This record gives sequence, structure tokens and C-alpha cells, in this order.
Amino acid sequence: MSQSYQLTIYQHGKLMGNFQTSSLQPLQDIKTLMGYLQPHDELSFELYQVIEDTRFLMQKDGAMQILGSKNLYQPCSMDILKEQTT
Repeated sequence: MSQSYQLTIYQHGKLMGNFQTSSLQPLQDIKTLMGYLQPHDELSFELYQVIEDTRFLMQKDGAMQILGSKNLYQPCSMDILKEQTT
């Protein structure tokens, strides 16, 4: 099972958006994205790791349905990206 991460991207301290990944190589995906974005000095980043995944379920006609999910994130050191090989 792969880990899930979120990269939060800021421009001059203002939130621009979040990149969420749960692929087989999530940290490599984040490194790739940051490689495209890092030439822009005005951007800063925060990395978070999913520590809990809550799913909202409903049983209807004998079948379970996922109504939604919510992730609980924990701040994660950006140094973890340095450990990844390219």
C-alpha cells in the first residue's frame, strides 16, 4: 500500500493550491512537480503526509457505497524528498 502526500503551494505567502498524490511513487511525483515550479523564487512549499483516511459509507440494497472520504494530514519534513532517487 502506498503512502499519500499533499504538497501545499504558496506564492508570496498566499495559498495557491494543493497537489495530492497517492500513486505508487508519490514522493517522486512531488519531486517532479517541484522541479517544474522551483525556478520561481516567489513560491514556497509545505509537505504533508496522510496519517488517517476516513471513509463515509452507506449500505443500500445490500451493497456498500462510498459517499466520500476525508484525509487527516500531518506536517512532513521536506528532507524526505532528498532521500528519493531520481
